[in-house]
Formats: sequence, C-alpha cells, structure tokens
Amino acid sequence: MEFNSEEDAYKFYNKYAFKMGFSVHKDYLNKDKDGVTTSRRYSCCKEGVTRKYESDVMPKRTRVLTKTRCGAKMVIVLLRGTMKYRVHDLVLEYNHELHIAQCSHMMPSQRKVSEAQGFQVEISEDAGLSLKQSHEFMGKEIGGMGNVGYTWDDLK
Repeated sequence: MEFNSEEDAYKFYNKYAFKMGFSVHKDYLNKDKDGVTTSRRYSCCKEGVTRKYESDVMPKRTRVLTKTRCGAKMVIVLLRGTMKYRVHDLVLEYNHELHIAQCSHMMPSQRKVSEAQGFQVEISEDAGLSLKQSHEFMGKEIGGMGNVGYTWDDLK
C-alpha cells in the first residue's frame, strides 16, 4: 500500500486504530540530510514498558501501569523514485484489551478540538471564563462530557 505523504499514512492507520479500538502514537522517524522523512513508525500507545522508580523514596502517588509491550505497528518508507511512502512492516497483533466503540472517540490519538469548538473556547475566555469552565459549559450544552470529543487537557 502506498501513500502520498506521511500524514496520509498516519490518518489511514489512525482510522484503522479507531475502528479496532486502540490508540496510535508517532514513534520514530528518520530524515535524510535535506530534511525529508525517509521512514516513520506508528505504534500502539501501549507499546513499551513503564519505567520503575529509580530512587529509594516511594512516590506520593503511584501511576497505573499502561504499557503492555504491545507490538502493533506500521512502518512506512519513502520510495525515492516515486516520492511516495510504502508500508514496509505491519504488525496487527495486540496483547491487551481493545476499547469498545462507544469509548473509542476519547482515546488520545482520536481526541480533536474542532475549529468551531476552539472558536467557542476563545469567546468564552474573552468573556472571562476559564478553560475548565468553558469545557464544562460545552459538556452541558451538548448533553454530557462524553459527547464533547476532547478532554480539558486538550485545550491547554
């Protein structure tokens, strides 16, 4: 499969991830001396392992372990002749539970603040509302926080 740009490849893999129920992050990329991306890897957000605390002091709050060494990934490489990106490696095996369709829109790679929502936040800020108050107002306006499509942290 070939793509015209690395962004097209990301959109394709992110759409696939949404339908399957996992979240994607842009893992690594290689560039040539001219700054053109020659290869890129998109991985499941649960790829890798959580680091252990290195000091002897226990933290005040421990975090939930979210990394499961999931191997799901898509690697694309640039074909110099056509200047298109081709899928070089594709792994579709997951070692964790996938999200259900009703929750998929709130995964990190799926949350988006639309232009209209961003404009409404700017108007709310001009009126003296904080970002959190603006986010809560939007949630009430459209029938619940789950329908907003992004979290308060996405506004920062």
